[in-house]
Amino acid sequence: MSGNKPRALVLLDRDGCLIEEKDYLHDPDQVILVPGAAQAIRLLRGEGLACVVCTNQSGVARGKFPEEDVRRVNDRLAEMLAAEGATLDGIYYSTAHPDAQDAAHRGGLHRRKPEPGMALEAVADLGLEDIPVFSVGDKISDVEFGRNAGGEGILVRTGYGPDSEKRLTGMLAGTPVADDVLDAAHMILNELLKAAWPDDAVLAEKLRTPSELRRIAEEHRRAGRKSVFANGCFDLLHGGHVSFLENSRAAGDLLILGVNSNSSVSRLKGAQRPLAEEPSRMQILAGFECIDYLTVFYTDSADGVLELVHPDIHSKGTDYTSDNVPELQTTRRLGIKTVIAGAPKENSTRDIIEIVVERTREGVL
Repeated sequence: MSGNKPRALVLLDRDGCLIEEKDYLHDPDQVILVPGAAQAIRLLRGEGLACVVCTNQSGVARGKFPEEDVRRVNDRLAEMLAAEGATLDGIYYSTAHPDAQDAAHRGGLHRRKPEPGMALEAVADLGLEDIPVFSVGDKISDVEFGRNAGGEGILVRTGYGPDSEKRLTGMLAGTPVADDVLDAAHMILNELLKAAWPDDAVLAEKLRTPSELRRIAEEHRRAGRKSVFANGCFDLLHGGHVSFLENSRAAGDLLILGVNSNSSVSRLKGAQRPLAEEPSRMQILAGFECIDYLTVFYTDSADGVLELVHPDIHSKGTDYTSDNVPELQTTRRLGIKTVIAGAPKENSTRDIIEIVVERTREGVL
């Protein structure tokens, strides 16, 4: 981890969440990453969150395989993630089980999920006290693990997830459910963003994950309505932005706005940008009646979020033509129509900044 304290701690289950579920997996050669697993970890760590694997391995206690096999599988997982540019802040496992053959494994049940022992160890080892905690996994015990650790649990629909989802009743009703670990990563980042404005019901309603927006776009398509996707940084809002947003909404029946993350804006515009952080930009944009839904994307282009949302129309500003938009290859491949919307671009955020700087030098401001 870097010198800055992480924004949150994410406790990731191993089998059925990061890697494909196999009955009592103990052979490293059988480790297969769930699609999007490495991307999810890259995203979370790139946005300043700590990622730790916490896994129950009762196969050791039941005599199915030796503890060394757990370490070998964990090493293989770390190796495969690293090959895709993803690294973990730690891997914790529990071999404890109340029905263990060996009495040595009947102790330490406080470390077996859903008990919070492994989470507490990670917090102490990494110095992560007093930050939000999220647990992601495919079992009810993973959800309860997050709650017992003082945070929130998110269930994924991979592994045993579909069966577990049916049992989210009573105290577990309302548990967030993600399609997979990448979808869960987007959920977590959205929750952190909404936490900046906990009383903003409009932002809470409009801010969605790409997976949610894909389902919304599909529902509208079945009803004969067209969804429009527009994107940009929207650092300092000006008239050009308003014209672009209103005309984008007029191009279809539903406007989904993708907004560049802080890190993405910095890479595109320079280290001193954005001037307005994500929570402030998103709160202002949520107030626009012409914007139906919002999502944040963390890459430098909108190609990835277009893949995930799959709208009917992609709207770009008048500084482009329909033949030179950066996402042209993606939209053509997906059959997404491109439209150019808004008034001619006569001003920009950079222009506003330059005017303010110049007037400050002149002593006007």
